[in-house]
Amino acid sequence: MARLDQITSLTRTDLIMLGALVLSISASVLASGVRNSFESMAYASPAQSVDTLSTHQVAITDQVDSTDQVDTTDKIDNTDQVTITEVSNIASEILPSSEVESRFYPSTLPDFSAINDVRTKKQTFFSYMLPKIRQANDQILANRRLLMMIRDDLATGDALDEDDIQFVSSLKARYKINQQTSLRSTIDDLLIRVDVVPESLVLAQAANESGWGTSRFARQANNLFGVWCFSKGCGLTPKNRNEGLNHEVAKYESVQEGVIAYVHTINTNPAYIHLRDIRATTRSEEQHFSGHALAEGLLKYSSRGIDYVREIQQLIRVNDLQKYTLPLQA
Repeated sequence: MARLDQITSLTRTDLIMLGALVLSISASVLASGVRNSFESMAYASPAQSVDTLSTHQVAITDQVDSTDQVDTTDKIDNTDQVTITEVSNIASEILPSSEVESRFYPSTLPDFSAINDVRTKKQTFFSYMLPKIRQANDQILANRRLLMMIRDDLATGDALDEDDIQFVSSLKARYKINQQTSLRSTIDDLLIRVDVVPESLVLAQAANESGWGTSRFARQANNLFGVWCFSKGCGLTPKNRNEGLNHEVAKYESVQEGVIAYVHTINTNPAYIHLRDIRATTRSEEQHFSGHALAEGLLKYSSRGIDYVREIQQLIRVNDLQKYTLPLQA
């Protein structure tokens, strides 16, 4: 296979080994927590340094259809309460591993609440989160590069070896490609999902969801994105959780784990198909992904719908977060 010099200087063997390593590392974050039941997770936002759940929270499970919206607020009210069994089948199955469930992992987050100057607090938050976001994206790019090499081999009629086929099969399972199609179609479908989430968008949502890193869920559970779980002991119990609900806010061994799980959810959850479509179109037309543009695909992230989208876009615009988004690769 001709090496794609414009994509990477690594050899095919190097990429296969790197891809296998990335998958094994990611599996420790993702696959070990998959539940073969109706357990799933949802988001809760924005966490404003409090431990309650917001009005009109909508949990998501693997039981029903995908018509309901996913709320990203952080409190629940008795008004218009939606039960867990009434909500949509748009949940990713990324849950904390059993090790995380049984142990307490102190957060390595800086004490953002102790920073009084707003400008300093924001910059400290961005500086802390940015390397973690880029590390998660780099793992995805390594897999994407190898997928593109395999795709080009197919296009030129070169024979694929067993490692290539196994690699595609592993990614197909991890990224929830369920339909039975040709290998080429599977790779094309994967390339829509196996892609980065721009730094600007992740920074804006992390700030919004975690109250700039000050929420209890961020500090005690390394969870800056309000991910829910439904297995007893899998996370922190919201103090004001309504009677009859059993969700918890998932805890992770590290902030990095939480970032990886969030990005994977954006890349696999049916709620964000529109976001992924915007991203795929952008990749063929632009030099940078725009977090502002991709935020249009977050309508189902919150029952607030377009108001939530505009809030995230305002965070990106006011804080000039687009400057942190790297040029497109692979």
